[in-house]
Amino acid sequence: MFLKNKGILGINARNLLYTRPYNPKKAVKLADDKIRTKKFLSARGIPVPKLYAIIRENSEVDKFDFNALPNSFVIKPNQGFGGEGIIPIVGKTGEHYITASNRKLSKEDLVAHIKDILDGRYSITNVADYAFFEQFIVADDVLGKYSCGGLPDIRVVVHNLIPVMAMLRLPTKESEGKANLHMGAVGVGIDIAKGETTFCTHRDRIIDTLPDNMGDIRGMKIPYWDEILEISSKVQLITNLGYLAADICIDKNSGPVLLEINARAGLAVQIANLAPLRRRLERIEGVRVTTPAKGVRIAKDMFGNVVEKEIRSLSGKHIIGAEEVAEVIQKTGTFRVKAKLDPLKKVSVIDEETALNAGLLDNTEDYDDEKSTLKLKFLLKDKRLQTVVDVEKISDKGYKMIIGRRDLKDFLIDPQEQEETSEKWGREAKKSEQKSYTSSVNFIETDQQINKIDSKIKLLFHVRPINLEEEKKKFFGNRLYNPKFEYPQLKFDPLELTEELQKIKTDDSPLGRIYEEKKQEIFKKIRLLESMDEEEFTKISIDLYGKPTKEDKERCIELLKKIRPLNEEESYKYNPEEVRAEFEKVLESYNMDDWRVKIKEGMVADCVVGKNNRLFIKEGVEFTKRRIKALTVHEIETHILTAENGKKQPYEIFSRGTANYLETQEGLAMYNVEQQRGEPFEENLKALGHVICIYESLNFSFSEVFDKLIKLGVEEEQAFRSCLKAKRGFYDTSKKGAFTKDYIYYKGYYTVKNFIESGGQLEDLYIGKINLQDLEKIKAIPGIIPPRILP
Repeated sequence: MFLKNKGILGINARNLLYTRPYNPKKAVKLADDKIRTKKFLSARGIPVPKLYAIIRENSEVDKFDFNALPNSFVIKPNQGFGGEGIIPIVGKTGEHYITASNRKLSKEDLVAHIKDILDGRYSITNVADYAFFEQFIVADDVLGKYSCGGLPDIRVVVHNLIPVMAMLRLPTKESEGKANLHMGAVGVGIDIAKGETTFCTHRDRIIDTLPDNMGDIRGMKIPYWDEILEISSKVQLITNLGYLAADICIDKNSGPVLLEINARAGLAVQIANLAPLRRRLERIEGVRVTTPAKGVRIAKDMFGNVVEKEIRSLSGKHIIGAEEVAEVIQKTGTFRVKAKLDPLKKVSVIDEETALNAGLLDNTEDYDDEKSTLKLKFLLKDKRLQTVVDVEKISDKGYKMIIGRRDLKDFLIDPQEQEETSEKWGREAKKSEQKSYTSSVNFIETDQQINKIDSKIKLLFHVRPINLEEEKKKFFGNRLYNPKFEYPQLKFDPLELTEELQKIKTDDSPLGRIYEEKKQEIFKKIRLLESMDEEEFTKISIDLYGKPTKEDKERCIELLKKIRPLNEEESYKYNPEEVRAEFEKVLESYNMDDWRVKIKEGMVADCVVGKNNRLFIKEGVEFTKRRIKALTVHEIETHILTAENGKKQPYEIFSRGTANYLETQEGLAMYNVEQQRGEPFEENLKALGHVICIYESLNFSFSEVFDKLIKLGVEEEQAFRSCLKAKRGFYDTSKKGAFTKDYIYYKGYYTVKNFIESGGQLEDLYIGKINLQDLEKIKAIPGIIPPRILP
């Protein structure tokens, strides 16, 4: 009966609908090469077994020193398939090696087996292959006790960054210690949402108990489940395989380890789960997923709770609790609110204060001031709703929205669902409640919490391409080519940090407003990184940093045309070591012995101030004496001095940076270089080029913008770097859009200049890393002291 159900994925459908369209040949070739795969993924933070040795030719076999191997190891063919050719060695006794299935093999047996591997006996394509030796993984105690003479593993099928189905594979005596179902291993379905085992299958038949008297495994919780799902999704993102199976085991000492990836995943996972794989794959087509963490959350929401899905399948309605999380959709992003479901109320209601704080009432097209009604789009579960809601003050504590029956017609309400939602939202502080802490906010605690979260974002790290040199080489080989950038995985969980931010208390005092502004900035940065390569990325970037106007661009072009090439007085160029020595002398003159100058590879900028008292110089760069002096003013006598003054303030935020501090910081640096070094900002080719590049990038591709800069006389290397800075955050740089951050140099310079020319005191901008728009609020904060260190 099961096999007659709709939605089963067969081999032909898999190949035609998923393997061929979503798996590029280059990515499949990588997956088929186990050695390359391990090295590639290991370099990108994916845990893999340790590689001991590789044998590539028959001539190497007889010379190989088997005694150099540890007592336990695994021999594998590099391009093997289906577990064939793998021999796990668990120990040695005398002259014999003991396999996981307790067979004894001599050295000659191993040599003969390795020669078979080299001859291509186990290769997917039956061509010559490599043999390699890798770490023998000792199974975790929880799973190991259900396995007979081998290593159990977990296969996770992933598509569109979403883990869609998974099973546990248990070796048996019949499979000789190998976790391959066609050899007699057992497949056990896993509930994606809970990580609990469900049905057991052996030789394509459902069984109640495991073979070899191993007992009943149903209902067992898989250790490290969330981590396993996230590793699987990360692997797909890194390898560019759109449809794959990741085989992961759990090491007794180190936790989840990726064994291999498969670009032609088998289909037995459907039987183990008693669920059709094709139906699940079809459900996630078109779902936009930006990060592995988000893919895991979607998987749990969509594929957990089989009974609920059956009800939805029969009724066509989603099951929801008496209270839920609604995700309100705006042009600039989304935000989440706790909602109460009330079928007795006809029209849905959103809390007035929440709508006001979110800027929903600013849109005159959507908000009817006279009727106090608002056009609203929101997600409930995974269903998108568009409706008209009333705007009222909701007195029911904790709720920011009440959903009435007009918007509940496609849902079934299960009151038991309330407990889980309540527990989740009980951990989140509400914005309206935060504002009530007028007299009881512990700002020392608030300061620590915000700075801790802010330190995890590492915005520029996450938008720095990891394949920059490779793509740069391709671009300069073909100027019509638009680079395809790859980026590091997010080093934080966006949802977790968002929830932590929502808990942080502020108030309406000057200091409270400073922290509330910083919270909102961090919210935007998180959303920015989640929306990389999407249209929303540009919108959020503009919200954070602004964008050049057409007048800005045209002015910069006119200024650029007037700039004459510099005639450097000295021909000598200082290498990074010499530059470091020069900077260290300056730091010493300010008695800042705790600062360190480091040379770092892979930087986009030539020189930058980092966190933790570090000044970084790009490896391989060379500077003239004039450039060193300008950087001294810019990096040390602006950025570092403001950071040092900020450390003397009562709150750390003044050394890390208040909201939008960068505009004032970079504007101040530009102003200082102009005043102290006599280098007019309006002759700063880089800053002017950034403005032009950002403006053009909003409507043109990388190669098109590069060509425009070249025609304006910008040198090739500088034109490439300007385009790189503007197109950071995009995987495909042929797309319209820009990372607008570098507009702050231009905008900030004129903001600072106007401030000084209007009678403002330059010293005030050295209080710490601040936004001068907040200067009056900052001066009203008790305990703030004047800057102690000035240039």
